[in-house]
Amino acid sequence: MSQVETKGLGEPPSRPEGPRDREDLLRRRAEEWETPRPEKEAPEEEQPYSFEEPAPPKPDLSQARLLATEPRPAGFGEVLVTDVWSRPEPKEPKEGEEPPDRQKAWETRQELRELGLLRERPMVSHDARFETYWKQARETEQGSAAAIIDPYTHIAGEFADVDLEDLAEHRAGVGKYGHGADALLALGRAHWVIGRHKGARSALEAAARAERQHPEVWYNLGVVRLLGRANKAAREALTEAVDQAPGSFRPELALAISSYHLRDYAAAEDQLKRLAGSEGLRATARSMLACSLRMQSKWDDARVELGFLREARPGDWGAMSRQCLDCVERGEQKMFGAMRARRRSGQMWRSLAAVAAGGVWVIYGIAQKMFEREVQWAVIPLFVLGLLLVRSLKRISGRELPGEFGNAEQGLICWQSTAWMRPRHTEF
Repeated sequence: MSQVETKGLGEPPSRPEGPRDREDLLRRRAEEWETPRPEKEAPEEEQPYSFEEPAPPKPDLSQARLLATEPRPAGFGEVLVTDVWSRPEPKEPKEGEEPPDRQKAWETRQELRELGLLRERPMVSHDARFETYWKQARETEQGSAAAIIDPYTHIAGEFADVDLEDLAEHRAGVGKYGHGADALLALGRAHWVIGRHKGARSALEAAARAERQHPEVWYNLGVVRLLGRANKAAREALTEAVDQAPGSFRPELALAISSYHLRDYAAAEDQLKRLAGSEGLRATARSMLACSLRMQSKWDDARVELGFLREARPGDWGAMSRQCLDCVERGEQKMFGAMRARRRSGQMWRSLAAVAAGGVWVIYGIAQKMFEREVQWAVIPLFVLGLLLVRSLKRISGRELPGEFGNAEQGLICWQSTAWMRPRHTEF
């Protein structure tokens, strides 16, 4: 049977493969090997998931309105914190609306702050628990050309040039004859930067004993004590620095601050009068001078100084002077005006309410024999009512408390009275 007949019905007949067909097949295969094949794209490597948040953008320090440095509770102690406050968003008054009462607005804000319902957050905050804090304070001060800068921020920036890599050299130089005071001075400043406050005070005190006539040692010792709230010891050291280098601006300003914190406002007034001006830190000194006069009830003298402060540069001293004038007006009205009687009557009613509530609770407890069964729980309400009674009695006495000063406008906190004159964290 032939080849054609053996094929299936659906398959075409095939002809025998010749030598020419084999050559064509080999040629096609050779061309396939010579032609470069497109490479397959490599799969993209999966990037590992990052848990780090993107770094926040750097704040625009040209918009800074106030730099304020203050000690704040941190753990079992305190830590320095520098806040940068910016101008608040302007509120456009509606048509036909009367301008708001500044005094009433201030009282409303103070009540909200005491209740914890109003928390004004700064634009940026630097914390001294990090070694970079001191350089950040210096850079923030230099970048905030149009801001009001309090003296504590300037003092913090003075520690920015401390070189921590030379600690071993400073320790080795302590025993060198004639160089011990300088080495102890550098060592004390380095210890303060890294948070060894007790070691910083010890080193600076040793430097003062090693060389009594060294105004820079006395100044740094006074500053370290001042930042640690040892105001009386700070004034002693700063007085020595001023006596050894009379006319130096930094020691005299720090001495005035220590007197101010000791509530010796008459001494602070005398010292600040020599420093007051209309530019930079001299404008800051004039602001503290006005506050010292206000705390002595010299209302008219304080208004005169605030009138000069209105034209100071750089900074928004116009708004600050208006805020301080409101504070002076409140103080005068509280001491001699109708506000004194109104506030005293309100505090008396609160005191009576606390006493009445405590009496009712005691009677109820006796009736229910609560004090015999669970005395530890029954005493808690009495303790709280006792605290409220003590606070009310303090306000009845007419003595001004730190929360009654300043804070008329957001972004211009009253750093003279509220930042550095608050009670310590351990005080009630």
